[in-house]
Order: sequence, then C-alpha cells, then structure tokens
Amino acid sequence: MPMIASVIVNNTAKVLDKEFEYYVPENMKKIIKRGQRVVVPFGKGNNFIEGIIIDIKDVINKDMELKEIIDIIDDVPLFNDSMINLAMFLKQKYNCTLIEAFKTIMPSGINSKEKLIIKFLSDKNYVKNKKIVEAIKKYNTIDYNKLCNVLNFKIPKSTLYDLKNDGIIAIDRIMDCRVKVKKVEVYSIADIKKCDEFIKNSSQKLKKQIETLKIIMSSETPLTLKEISLKSDCSSSVVKSLEKKGLIAKYEKEIYRNPVKNNYTFGKFELTKDQKNTIDNIIESYKKGKRVSLIYGVTGCGKTEIYLNAVENFIKMGYDAIVLVPEISLTPQTVERFKGRFGDVVAVLHSRLSDGERYDEWRRIKSGEVKVVVGARSAIFAPLNNIKLIIIDEEHEYSYKSEMTPKYHTREVAEYIVNENNGLLILGSATPSMESYYKAVNGEYNLIQILKRVDNMKLPDISVIDMREELKNGNKSMFSRELYTSISDNLKKGEQTILFLNRRGYSTFVSCRSCGYILKCKNCDVPLTYHVSSGKLSCHYCGFEYNVPKLCPKCQSKYIKYFGAGTEKVEEEIKKNFKDAKILRMDVDTTRIKGAHEKIYNEFKNNNADILIGTQMISKGMDFKNVTLVGIIAADTNLNVPDFRAAERTFQLVSQVSGRAGRGEKAGKVILQTYEPEHYSIVFSSNHDYIGFYNKEIEIRRALNYPPFSDILNVLLMSEDENELIEFTKKIKNEVNNIIRGRNVEVLGPAPCHIYKIKKSYRWHIILKGKVYDVLNDLNYILNYNTINTSINYSLDINSYNMI
Repeated sequence: MPMIASVIVNNTAKVLDKEFEYYVPENMKKIIKRGQRVVVPFGKGNNFIEGIIIDIKDVINKDMELKEIIDIIDDVPLFNDSMINLAMFLKQKYNCTLIEAFKTIMPSGINSKEKLIIKFLSDKNYVKNKKIVEAIKKYNTIDYNKLCNVLNFKIPKSTLYDLKNDGIIAIDRIMDCRVKVKKVEVYSIADIKKCDEFIKNSSQKLKKQIETLKIIMSSETPLTLKEISLKSDCSSSVVKSLEKKGLIAKYEKEIYRNPVKNNYTFGKFELTKDQKNTIDNIIESYKKGKRVSLIYGVTGCGKTEIYLNAVENFIKMGYDAIVLVPEISLTPQTVERFKGRFGDVVAVLHSRLSDGERYDEWRRIKSGEVKVVVGARSAIFAPLNNIKLIIIDEEHEYSYKSEMTPKYHTREVAEYIVNENNGLLILGSATPSMESYYKAVNGEYNLIQILKRVDNMKLPDISVIDMREELKNGNKSMFSRELYTSISDNLKKGEQTILFLNRRGYSTFVSCRSCGYILKCKNCDVPLTYHVSSGKLSCHYCGFEYNVPKLCPKCQSKYIKYFGAGTEKVEEEIKKNFKDAKILRMDVDTTRIKGAHEKIYNEFKNNNADILIGTQMISKGMDFKNVTLVGIIAADTNLNVPDFRAAERTFQLVSQVSGRAGRGEKAGKVILQTYEPEHYSIVFSSNHDYIGFYNKEIEIRRALNYPPFSDILNVLLMSEDENELIEFTKKIKNEVNNIIRGRNVEVLGPAPCHIYKIKKSYRWHIILKGKVYDVLNDLNYILNYNTINTSINYSLDINSYNMI
C-alpha cells in the first residue's frame, strides 16, 4: 500500500507555511516516523531541502503526482509528539510559520543544507565559460560556494548544469550541516585470551607493552591514546605495536562536548521557617490543582534554596525540571549551585555555548541522561522526557520576552508546558511583573509572600541624592559627595562596592559645541557612543564602528565634545580617584569572550576586586556576602522613554540592584543618585515598597487600559524606501480600521517609531489595544496580502517589551 508523508520544508517564507506531500519509498516504509527530518526535492529545480515529517498516512492508490522523499536525516525522530504540539502552539500563539517554531525548539547549527560538490572531468578544448572551467580545473574538486568566492561572482546554477551535460564536470548534491557529532579514537581489548597469553609468555624486553596492555585491560571504558600515555607513561609507538599484534582494537567513539569545566560542590542548608512554609504551601496548592505559584520575596530571602529543594523533591518522584535565569551573567552562579547539589544530571543551555556544546547538551537531555536543565530563555524548549517542574527566577525580567520571531514570552510557554504535562510552574521575584502579581492577587496564581531576609538580615538603607542640588553646590562630578565618601570608607574597611549604570561605553553621544550637530549612525537613527577601549564611535544597534572626526562633519568646527557617561567612563573616574582600588567591569563589552561572565563573577566572589562596575547584568541574582555598598549612578536613565512600562522598569532595576547590598553579616547601604527624586518609582523603590508601587501603577494601567487589563499589539512596518513606507502606512490604516469595526479594539497611530531607522530600514508602527487576539489572523492576512511585491516588511508583537 502506498505511503504518503506530510512535510514542512525548511523555508520561512509565509507562502510556503503549509504541509507538502511526498511518497515514501518502499525501502523507507519500516523506518520512517513522525518528527524525523528528511531530505526532499523541492521547487521546479528539485533542489534538495530539509523537511520535517508532520504526519504519515497510507493511501489506497498511487494516483497522485507526488515526488518521493530522497533520504532520512535522523535515525531517531528529532521531535516527539509533545515537541510537535509545542511548535503548533508557538505558531498559533505568536503568529509565526511552523518552520520558525521548529527552529526555535531545535538547537542551532544542525539544519542540513544542500551543498554542490563540483569535480573536474575534462575540458576537451572547451571554449565556453573558460574562466569557470579553469577555476574548477585548478582545484579539481570544489564546492559551489567556494567556487563563487574564488571567482568573486555568483555563478548561475544553470551554467554548471550545462557544463555537466557537456561532460566537463560532475556534480554531486549532498546535504551538509554545520554541527556534527564529535568523535575520538579509543582503544579497547580485542582478544582477552590472546592478551593473557602475551602477558604470560613475553620477555622483559616488552615490559612497556605488557604494562600498557594491563592498564587497558583494567579500564572499565575504552581509553584514548592520550589517556593511555598519561596512565602508562608510554609513547604512541607502544600502543600502535599492541594494535598491530591484534591485542587491542581502535575505533571511533562519540563524546559530548562539556560546557562546564569546573567540579562544583554546594552544600545543603537547613531551611528557614519561611522557606519550609513556602515549599509546603506550593506543594499543597499544586495538589489542589494550582499549576502556577508566584513567590514574591524580598531580595536575600533565600529563594534559590527553595528552588533547590523543590527540584530535589521532583527528582525523587522521578520527574525532570527546568530552572531559568534571565541573564547569562547569572548562569555561572546558578550552575554552581545546581551542579554542586545534583552533579552530572544537570545540563546547561544558554546562548554563549558553542553550537557543538549546545547540540551535545541537547542530545544528553533528549537521551534521558539529564534530570535538570539550567539556562536562559531558550532552555524552556529543552527536550526533557518527563518534565513536571519549571522554575523562572526573576520572572519580571524583560529578557524572558523574545524579540526574534516567534516573539514568545517564556512565562506563557512555561504555562502551556505545565498545563500539558500536569506540572508545576514556580515564578520568583522581589519585584514581580504587574501582569503576574495582578493574576496572583486575583486568584489565578497561588501567591506566597516572603517579606524578611534569611536570618532576619536588614534590607539596606537607601539614601536618595538629588543631583540637581549637587550641581547647584558646585559638584559637577558623576559621583555625589556622599557616594564618593562612602566608596572611600568601604575601601578602608576592606568591604566591596557595586556601582551600577545602565549605559555602556564612555560617552553616550558626541556633539559639536559650535553648531549643535550630533554624530549619528548612517544606518540607524541613533547617536553614536564613544568607546575609549577601541577609540571608536560605535552604534549599539547595528554594530557599525566609526573613527572619531577631528572636525565637525557639518560646520568643520574643531569643537567636538563628548557628553553623557557610560560604564567605561565610570571605570576611568574610579581609577583616577581611587588609585589603589582593584576594579572589575561587567557589561556587553567586557563579556564578549566565552567564559568572561564566569571569570568576572569568580574574581569578585573570591574578593579579588574591591569595586564591580556594571550594567543591568549585575543588578539581579548576584549573591556577594562582602558587598556592603551599592551606588546607583543614574537611577532615572529609563524613566522618560516613551514606553508605558518605563516606571515599572525603573522601580525593578533600582530595587534589584539595591538588593545586592548587605547580603552577608554586615549591614548594607545604597546611594541612589537621581534628577527626579520625587517620581513615584524612585520614592517607592527607596522605601523597599513593592506593594505601594503596585497599587499606584495598577491604577494608572487600569485608567489607560494597558496590560494586564488589555493586550497590546505592536504592528511594526519597515522598509529601506522611506516614501513607499509612508504611503503604505496611510493605506493600511484604513484596512486596519475596517478589521476592528465592531470589535473591542482601539487603534493608535500610525506614527514613526521613537528610533526611526535601524540597519538602514525606516520604521513606523501602529498600536492596537484591547482584545487583539480577535483580530490577529485577519490583520496578518491583510498585511501579508498588501506587502506582496513591495519593499515593506512587517512584524506583529503582542505585549511587546520594546515599544520604541
């Protein structure tokens, strides 16, 4: 009976977001399964393309004109049924194509792509395409992409096939992927009886071979050449001699690339009364059917120990767990604690792993060797076999919202997973998101409050410094007098200080004092930031770097001046004023190199530095017992951006970075510098008053119908053609008005985005507020239809965390 497979092809074009049917060849029928990746011919040229099998069915007659599957990539399906269902959920919830959903779930670098291998046969005095033929002849065998690079132009594939038909070249089409399984050569015993005889009958001249053979025989696992050499202090020639005699055999063995080099130990602490009550409360609530518990606990209340005990309980019951942290900078600390408690059953997933490391961790997880996955946002898709517990630490953090398609929120994905698996989701934060706390106080989530630190340690005192007054009194420094004095005192006492400024670089913009011209990126509508480390002006959106001009590009004046301050400038000023202080800086610029987060974290944790300067990556989760002073250089950096979450974000940042002080036996102190000391987010954060802030902010949200009282859809329209974009936005506004008529949805805009151009694309947006899911499909249809044959690109982002 003929068999047909429904396949999703590896192409993100919306017009191809559908299942394509292929016949299954006879020799594949017994091994083909749903969730496997396959190679299929696609399009008019029958190019090889990777696809994923979504369904398999038998048909009565082979009467349809369908192509056949060429090959199966995976011996075991890469995606099981629950993973396929998760991909379907992402597609429906976040308006992406199904292949985009699958790419989000699977580890990067393992997609297979067609590769053309070209081999020279004979030129036969060939006169056409002489330059191409000579290049192929020079290399004899070369792949298509390399050939194009050598010739510095893209060769039409039709030209290559003409050469093939004329007998000049041969073409092999293969599927190739960037990441491959890592293998090493190992040695093991080939014939135990023969080995015993060799040891018994050999002379002392072969003493080294005998010793080496005994070591290989005593090993429970095959050994690499390096391992054998270290254990027996022998050369490679000894091993090769044993192999030639047929005593040992060499073969390749798959190994995992291990991203965690350290052997951690982390003790188990006796739970406090609050911690024990919290765990009991969560488990009891879970038994009654509450899938989500929110822990609102002040900084330093011991949430991590609660997480560790919850994971331990679920492991004992035979279940798996995922533990998420918002920043890569927090991963070393979290890995230390979970690896230290649970050992090798812990896997790590985050964006700083190499593709090979991520693929191997993913394979370990899928094989069932792992019980706990620790990582950042994408770790929510870890393919655990028996997932029952998900923990999201610092659940309020914006990094849990993806800005790449699909634009998912980790919390929503986690809720889907626990609902599908009858599992438990624990959310934890000292400053919960407005949406989560609203659901908790209204009974949708189980709410637990921990309002005291472990051992009743006091929350740090916060001094609010009005920088306007400092300026009036003649202090033009970035440090208030109180902060300067406190840093000096801390250094004398041998205690550590954290200085927080949520801007990297040296100067935040460069301007001409003569004409007022501001140096901006040619690709993006943003001022360039000066980085003293590179001596360049840099765009933080497209990454382009510029040399610093000696004269103003507009008026040719020499009065170029640097304004604003970033973490580089803070570091320079600290070095200038406190020459003996040992300083570390943690921001994007100092953590580009793999392992940099962990190195900086360990240096500061081990008291090898006095002062840590950083951006928001140091503002949460970090637990340093000797930090007694936190200085917030500019608390109102994000307060006046055009985003309804600006006050919430400011409150959270200030509260979180303040919580780094006084986590040991010594009292903590925070100095908060601001130009808006009267703003309610500053007032409530300086008093450690989350409830007061929530009550104020929730009423503003209610009055303006912002989340959690509605959903917001940001429709972003982009094009490199500014005029076409403006005309398109006028046209599409009328279409949007027709869609929402009679529905509970309000339209704002269209309007230019706050950042008008990024990476050469101009940007406008339309904001929809209300029951936006009711109009999502219709809106996507009209945008898709109207952007055909235009330069316009669009994206839809529900409850976007980036409105600028």
